[in-house]
Amino acid sequence: MATPLLSEVLPDLVEEIIHLLQGTGAEPLEAQVRAARLESICDCGDDNCASFATAPEVKVASVVELQPIEGHLIIDLNAAEKICFIEVLGRPDVRYLIEEYFASLK
Repeated sequence: MATPLLSEVLPDLVEEIIHLLQGTGAEPLEAQVRAARLESICDCGDDNCASFATAPEVKVASVVELQPIEGHLIIDLNAAEKICFIEVLGRPDVRYLIEEYFASLK
């Protein structure tokens, strides 16, 4: 089964990230965000974590910290400047939507 597009599972988060990228110098990541797939969810066990991988292999070389109104959003990039992981902390809305999506697959 193909992994879902992030925009299919979390459309509002995708638009929020794109909005937050404006004026950061990281605007070129917009196309990557729109094309990103939800590869896997973080297994750290922290109740405040709703982070997820967007690539099969996560090797972080740099990050882009965004300034959302609620919680924390950090885009992790690999050495090729491709998004490999999105850190989402303090966002129960995102966690709920991810859990609901995966529960619907069972």
